[in-house]
Amino acid sequence: MDSIAQPLFDLPYAVQAVIVLVFAYLFGAIPFSFIIGKVFFRINLFQKGSGNLGAANTFRVLGAPAGIATLLLDMTKGAVAIYAARFIVDGSGMGAAAGNWLLAGCALAVIVGHTASPYIKFRGGKGAASSAGVMFALVPIVFWISFVIFVSTIAITRYVSVGTLAVAFTFPIWMAIFYGNLPFILFGVLIAVIVPWLHKGNIQRLRAGTERRFAWKNRGEGLRKDEADNGSA
Repeated sequence: MDSIAQPLFDLPYAVQAVIVLVFAYLFGAIPFSFIIGKVFFRINLFQKGSGNLGAANTFRVLGAPAGIATLLLDMTKGAVAIYAARFIVDGSGMGAAAGNWLLAGCALAVIVGHTASPYIKFRGGKGAASSAGVMFALVPIVFWISFVIFVSTIAITRYVSVGTLAVAFTFPIWMAIFYGNLPFILFGVLIAVIVPWLHKGNIQRLRAGTERRFAWKNRGEGLRKDEADNGSA
């Protein structure tokens, strides 16, 4: 594998960094939920449910298999982008300091790609699942801590958005404790700012008491509605 990638390793570090960052952005921008909705259900998720391309809305509109597939695919694209960046960092010999900045930059690029995808007119999801994939590959200790926080919060409140926000707000703390380098800490702080901003609609609904709670029985509501509409047509 190293011999195949050697031409890339021979490039100047700045060029390698640009290539990896562009790859992270474009790979992170793949709108899996949109593709699943269009290809398998002929449904535009922008027009159903909350209008979001995240796993939660996919689960609610298209059902559990589609929601789980979206979750896993969005996590996978985040993890793959980080593993690819780490491969370049390790193979190029650019050093730990520069490598950490590049890894943090790629992590951010994945999330920006997911939320502002050039494939769908710079629209997208809110970055929760892709962020989880990034965390899994970049900072595994923080990933498992955040997983426990996420699941516990949803179990208590039954709000997916509250679980996501709890993870975002605590993320920079864990990054500082377990991975105390500046680029990783700054990335954690950015996540703590970006995620709440992307969830501002959820925050408003939480304040108004209109945010929908997670319930397994709500899966596939969009499909059931379409069936009812077709049956009454």
